[in-house]
Amino acid sequence: MEKVGSLLGEVADGYRERAAHAAALTPELKGRFPKLSRGENYQGLPYMILDYPAVFDRDHVFAIRTLFWWGRYFSLTLHLKGRYQARYVPALLDVLGSRETGNWHLAVSEDEWVHAVRESDYRRVQELSEAQRAEQGDRVFFKMVTVIPLDLWDQVPGLLEERFGELLGWMG
Repeated sequence: MEKVGSLLGEVADGYRERAAHAAALTPELKGRFPKLSRGENYQGLPYMILDYPAVFDRDHVFAIRTLFWWGRYFSLTLHLKGRYQARYVPALLDVLGSRETGNWHLAVSEDEWVHAVRESDYRRVQELSEAQRAEQGDRVFFKMVTVIPLDLWDQVPGLLEERFGELLGWMG
C-alpha cells in the first residue's frame, strides 16, 4: 500500500497541473487540494482513494475519484450530483453519443456509492442505447468510470492522467 500511496501522490501532482489549465473547472474546483484516503475493507479487500477535485455536499457532488482496489484494479470515476450534474452532464452526454469513448462505463445502479465495476451496477457506454444514455441526465446522480487492470501497473500514472484529461476536455 506504500507503493500505491506514492503512485497516487505522483498522479495527484499530474492531475493538479492538468486541472490548473482546464477551462471546464471553476476556480472553486481548481482550488481544492487532493485528498488521499486508505481503507481496509471494501468488500473484504484493502483500498486507497484519491479524490481530486472533490466537493461533497448533501445535495451537490463533484468528484473525480481514483480508486486502487487491492488485487482488482485501478478505476477513475466522475461522480456528479445537483448543480454540478446540471452543469456538466449535457456536454458529457453529447460527447458520449458522438464518438468512441473507449472503456468508459455509466452507472445504472440506484446506489451512488457503489465503486465495484460490475455489470449489475455499470454498463459500457457503447452497450447503452441513445435513449438510455439520455436518461442518465435525469437520474439523481451521474457517474461514469473507467478501469485500468493491475497488469498495466507500469503505465498506470500515465493512463490515469490521460483519462483525467479526457474527462476535463469532455466537460467543456
